[in-house]
Amino acid sequence: MRRPHWIALFSLLISGLLFAACGGSTQGNNSATDPQTTPTTQATATPWITTTPGANQELYTIVAPPTEASYEVQEQFLEQNLPTTAIGKTNSVEGGFLIQRGDKPIINDMKITIDLRTLKSDQERRDNALRQRWLESNTYPYATFVAKNVQTLPAGATEGKTLTFPITGDLTIRNVTRQETFQVTGKLEGDTITGKATTKILMKNYNFEPPSIAGFLTVEDGVTLTINFTAKKG
Repeated sequence: MRRPHWIALFSLLISGLLFAACGGSTQGNNSATDPQTTPTTQATATPWITTTPGANQELYTIVAPPTEASYEVQEQFLEQNLPTTAIGKTNSVEGGFLIQRGDKPIINDMKITIDLRTLKSDQERRDNALRQRWLESNTYPYATFVAKNVQTLPAGATEGKTLTFPITGDLTIRNVTRQETFQVTGKLEGDTITGKATTKILMKNYNFEPPSIAGFLTVEDGVTLTINFTAKKG
């Protein structure tokens, strides 16, 4: 049975709360859309590299696309028996890192910048609400992850071998900076490194509480952030 129009509209408005820290939210039935306000350009934050690569270091720069950043949140509507996963994505990612080769490779001076204004889910109305009201990415357009400290990679790194390792650094969203750790899998093939980095953050740590609207909608305070990355040498 089709839900009343006002309930669908209400659910869409509420869904803008689902990911105030970095985007997104829930499913909705309302077909009306707000005017398109998504920027069409890539992120243009300040240059990421702050040091000159040393003699034994190699510079790798993020390529986007195909690099993609995404968020996932779990939500529960009153009329649904099971929780659903809301996903938003963007290819507007830039940055890079330095690698020092050796028996135990070292990665450092990493900076990744994501243009939050370009996050897109399956609901344009939700995305616009995030930019204009909840995430306010029109005011705070970028999320950044910076890892300045040396990160030693697992021994035995060879071309074509997949490595798994953590990278800890400072994640900044809406001018709030906290230390977070991404779990990374990646491999080197030729002059290209590809892989996936994932972490889970709490909304309240970035000054937002997970929505709970009179039992109509509840949201888990856990946001999974993922970067599927491609980086090329040089």
